[in-house]
Amino acid sequence: MVPAGKIVAYSNDLVCAGCQKPLEISDFSRNLAAFVALAAGVLVWWLASSLYAGDTSALGWVLPVVFSYFAFSIVAPIALLLLADLRIKSAEAVPVSHESPVPHSSH
Repeated sequence: MVPAGKIVAYSNDLVCAGCQKPLEISDFSRNLAAFVALAAGVLVWWLASSLYAGDTSALGWVLPVVFSYFAFSIVAPIALLLLADLRIKSAEAVPVSHESPVPHSSH
C-alpha cells in the first residue's frame, strides 16, 4: 500500500514499500483524472462566464478562464488520488544512438 498523498506528490518516483520496485500510475488512471479535471474546468468556466456575462470590462472574460484553471488544478490531483491504479514500472529501453557520418570537406 502506498499512501494517497505520496501518489499525488511523487507520481513519477514511486517505490513499492514491500519489494522496493519502482511503481507507475497507469495511463488509464492519468487520462481519466485529466478528463475529469477538464470536465470540472469546463463546468466552472460555464458557470463563471454566465455570472460575468454582463461585465464589459476585461475581468468579464479573464475571470472565467482563471477560475476554470484553478478548478482544473485542484480537481486533477484529487481525481488522481482517488482513481490511481499503480503497477510495476516497465523497464525503460535505453535510447540507441546512431551517429551520422561526418561530411568530408571534398564533397
